[in-house]
Amino acid sequence: MSIPGLHLTRIGNGDFLLEATRSLNICDQDRLLEGIVSRLQQARASRLYYDLSEQALIDPVYYAWLDALARTIRAINVKMVCIHMQPTAAFALTQFLREKPAFETALDISGWQKTGQ
Repeated sequence: MSIPGLHLTRIGNGDFLLEATRSLNICDQDRLLEGIVSRLQQARASRLYYDLSEQALIDPVYYAWLDALARTIRAINVKMVCIHMQPTAAFALTQFLREKPAFETALDISGWQKTGQ
């Protein structure tokens, strides 16, 4: 199944890497969430790493997308870890964040695996 604007790749036993491209349109969240959840359920995923390296800024709209994705996949027992967050994105996120996000964060995959399990 192809999800426009996203590359979803199995990287390990139950682990997936989601890479969003600049063409990702988060306006149709329901369709995106359905496609991602379907793919993760079929593969019996346990963890999703969301690569934010292409996202220079996280605004409230993009945060809402990340939050919706993390909460939705949590319902199927999949944990979401955002990796490769740029300093500008992290700073912008702290300006409006009022509660603990529904996702974890880490510098990269290996950094989270050492501390997050």
